Amino acid sequence: MPLARRRALVLGATLLSSGCLGTGPSTGAETDRPTDRPTDVTTETTSSSPTTADDRSGTDGRCQAGVQVRTSAFDPADDLLLALGETERTIVVEAAENGHADHRTYGEHPLETGVFVTHGDAFYRTRATVTATERVPAFPMDVEWERGQAAPADATVVPFEELPSVDREALRVAVFDPDHGEELPREGLTVREFPAPYPGGGDDSRIVGTETWVRWRDRTFRVTVAAEAETTQERRTVRYTLERVGATADTFRQFVTDQYLVRLDDLPDAGRAIVEDALVRGYEECKPQSAALTALRERLSGVERLPDPHEDSWYAALGGRRFRLEIGGWVH
Repeated sequence: MPLARRRALVLGATLLSSGCLGTGPSTGAETDRPTDRPTDVTTETTSSSPTTADDRSGTDGRCQAGVQVRTSAFDPADDLLLALGETERTIVVEAAENGHADHRTYGEHPLETGVFVTHGDAFYRTRATVTATERVPAFPMDVEWERGQAAPADATVVPFEELPSVDREALRVAVFDPDHGEELPREGLTVREFPAPYPGGGDDSRIVGTETWVRWRDRTFRVTVAAEAETTQERRTVRYTLERVGATADTFRQFVTDQYLVRLDDLPDAGRAIVEDALVRGYEECKPQSAALTALRERLSGVERLPDPHEDSWYAALGGRRFRLEIGGWVH
């Protein structure tokens, strides 16, 4: 496993029993926090078989793979805005008030380019540019916690708030999932040999070269940092700027309409029927997909999709109705 991030979370029984295990962020982290993202148009995912489609794939009278078309109500001024954590909100406020905000990160960018946020009454689109990349000193850090864990009776427990700032920052980088802000795990956490950054070296640290029990919020973590195995960690400086795209909710809605809305009233009858079915009860069919569904997907292929948090879906209109449209594959 790469040194960049050797981390795994002990998942809760609910997630384990439901099979909701997914690939973690590009840093290698895994999370016990479920995601709520649309199914990718080109990715096959596991789902139940459709109840109304003909069997075209299986030999047991059941559909083995298919395509699902879904729609949902969509108001850009509410649904297209990215939910902001404390770090993201700080960046947005500084960028809006000062023209830009510089943020240093050891992992993924807190905000990507092209997402929509608000400040005051105005609506903005973000732009992130990496302005510097450097390697800083780091030490391999192990962190362990499970529900109910307590330190040995003869151990000293150090409150997180009493650690030097360099240790607090190193722990935050090692423990927090960039996709979920400063949310501690709910069931368990195991970090192995993560290169925790210490830009000024370890001289100001209380935990480098020791095993330390740290009380962090309502959890007691065992933290071990190997002083003799100094390595490096990449640190990037990201400059954020904001493009104002709406002074009010209505002007923002018009901006999104001009940028993303695809009007489907010119669809052939068969394609129109698919979308109308999706609007009423959802639409599914077995593979190989029909000519009408193929034509619908081709119609959408040249249209810009919505950004995060609704990437891989479209803002669509048919018969005076506007909605979010998703097309995803499934296998049984």
